[in-house]
Amino acid sequence: MSTIEIRDIKAEPGEKTFGFLDIGSTSVNTYRLPVAIINGAQDGKTLGIIGGTHGVEFASIEAVIRTIQDLDPSKMKGAVLAIPVLNGPQFEHRTAFLSPFDQINQNRVFPGNPEGTLSHRTAHVVFSEVVSKCDALLDNHGGDITEDIDDMVIARQGDDEDVNRMAREMAACYPTKYISLMERGGGLTMTAMDEFGIPCVTSEAGTPHNVRERHIVFHYEGIMNNLKYFGILEGKPKIGKPLVGPKRHSFAARDGGIWHSYVELGQEVKAGEELGNVTDLFGNVLETFAAPEDSTVSFLRVFYSVNCGERLVGLVVLK
Repeated sequence: MSTIEIRDIKAEPGEKTFGFLDIGSTSVNTYRLPVAIINGAQDGKTLGIIGGTHGVEFASIEAVIRTIQDLDPSKMKGAVLAIPVLNGPQFEHRTAFLSPFDQINQNRVFPGNPEGTLSHRTAHVVFSEVVSKCDALLDNHGGDITEDIDDMVIARQGDDEDVNRMAREMAACYPTKYISLMERGGGLTMTAMDEFGIPCVTSEAGTPHNVRERHIVFHYEGIMNNLKYFGILEGKPKIGKPLVGPKRHSFAARDGGIWHSYVELGQEVKAGEELGNVTDLFGNVLETFAAPEDSTVSFLRVFYSVNCGERLVGLVVLK
């Protein structure tokens, strides 16, 4: 391997280094992006790994940090460029979905704009200085402050079938029961497929209340299997045979009120089984929700209060 440099962060072959990239300033602070370079002793592929694109999706962040700590560059063929927390403002302020600096969803503005607001500038730096050096990209996500999401992976699909196939195989490296396919980037990190022609996947697992070990392990095992898939680590990857594009159901509140869930994440439910209801502030039932067919709970709203149009529960049909 040759030396890898990202501004003043420099890693020789067989070396692991850490540093920060300045992104932009507020009136009183400068926002910085944390980057780890793990440069293998031998030539190979370069894998980009991101956590915290939404800054409170903590299971993804912990998995990336564990990966950074556990990798030994002397035993690697290739390199890893890892960003443990992409969305620092949301991480620090613990806000839902949007950056507190510019009220923008960080995962809707890629490839970014160097002259834009902080979220746009962050996206630009991530793509132009980190992802541009990668042969593939893993972006690890989970539930935001109001959400609880069980294990699943999204594989980006574009015009190149070889890249599409690789993305599906990367997704199957995670211990998931199903894969969702996405054809358009829509400002997501998976826009890297359009910008650089590389395979991209997004894993989803976890909630910030509380961070479950099984969700951290889901992300971590997927990352480690992908490192083996690309030959960066020795060993044969465990590639499952998950369902691709299974049928899903989603329920949202017609009106605001109070959400009462009767099910748990990962629970198998029968057709007609009640999932929960929304009441007004006097306890009068406004809506009830029932499973349309036998399925598994894949998403839950974890907040007591709910506003009109907000998603409450999601189901996936795995049979």
